[in-house]
Amino acid sequence: MSTFDNVVAGRAAMDTAATTPGAIIARLERLPANAMQIRARVLIGAATFFDGFDVITIAATLPLLIHKWGLSPNQVGLLIASGAIGQLIGAFLFPALAEKHGRVKAIAWSSAVIGVTSIACGFAPTFEVFVLLRILQGLGLGGELPVAATYINEITRAHGRGRFVLLYEIVFPIGLLVSMALGAWLVPRFGWEIMYFVGGMPLALALVLTRLVPESPRWLASRGRLPEAGQALGVFEASVKGPLPPAPVTQAAAFDEMVRQHPKRRMSDLFSAAYRKRTLAVATLWATCGFIQYGLSTWLPTIYKNFYHAPLQLALNLAVIGSVMGVLGSLASALLVDRLGRKPVIVWSFVLCALSLALAGVYHAASVYVVATFCSLSLGLMASGFITAYVYTPEQYPTSIRASGCGLG
Repeated sequence: MSTFDNVVAGRAAMDTAATTPGAIIARLERLPANAMQIRARVLIGAATFFDGFDVITIAATLPLLIHKWGLSPNQVGLLIASGAIGQLIGAFLFPALAEKHGRVKAIAWSSAVIGVTSIACGFAPTFEVFVLLRILQGLGLGGELPVAATYINEITRAHGRGRFVLLYEIVFPIGLLVSMALGAWLVPRFGWEIMYFVGGMPLALALVLTRLVPESPRWLASRGRLPEAGQALGVFEASVKGPLPPAPVTQAAAFDEMVRQHPKRRMSDLFSAAYRKRTLAVATLWATCGFIQYGLSTWLPTIYKNFYHAPLQLALNLAVIGSVMGVLGSLASALLVDRLGRKPVIVWSFVLCALSLALAGVYHAASVYVVATFCSLSLGLMASGFITAYVYTPEQYPTSIRASGCGLG
């Protein structure tokens, strides 16, 4: 353990006295940026980076897999859908585990699943085995994102949360970009398997995550584990440079009253009268984002190659441009979301994305470069709304069902 870790642990151990949930929240809300938040954002961000990397690896490898196994269009559709099937299950499974066992443990477990199954994909001998492994990998891919977004939201104070969270979430589209860019260089030279071996790196992260990142104090407090919540929060506080501002007693009392007005919820409460409308809205939001973002990103290299007869290298390079636009759109959203608000960013990104896709359809008979321009622009615009959903969704639910609400989305 480093000297920094020893100092942090020692100071945090001094703050284990019983407290109230409101006091925990008040202390979080006065917490400035600190070294432990940066560490958490880097390590959890690494898990999210490889989630993006692995989820889109199929796009860079699909043209060669079609040739290797002589896949029919129906088999190609099954291959792409297999990952989505696993993600759908994982989006319910791992948030449920996070509500019961903790955010950090659930992220570590999902990262282990992603890493092991990615390496196994590189050794898959048949199409059927590959599909099964993609379903299993989808469990981790679908489970990591909502739990990670929940954790980062919970360790951040409300003021400036949008920018803080989205600057973290940019690692996901960067993962998409790196996967496409690395695939464009590696796949033609070393074959499709290399991408899945690289994608196995989350396994190493899973082995150290729970020892290097403290659990969410908000989650611990919501479970009634107040001494542990105080100790976890103390780890963050101990890494702050300089003195901390006092947490006003009146603010703690106000947060305690808020907690009393919002008692502990169960997953079934997502569809209760209090949350039904927002749950349906969130589910529609995420379904739209996923359908367009993953659908386009996965199919575009194959469309460029098979329908516009672009060489493999050109098809992959054009797909990389779409990933670059995704990163730029995400960065723009991170810089604007606190100023403009969550909903305006989401709505305008959807409207402009729809316009760009419509133009791609109108000019579909033009050259591959024209179609790629409109498709890349649409990916950048959709990414703006998609990444904003990572801030908007956790804010719609109380701590006790926050991860489940994100997973449902």
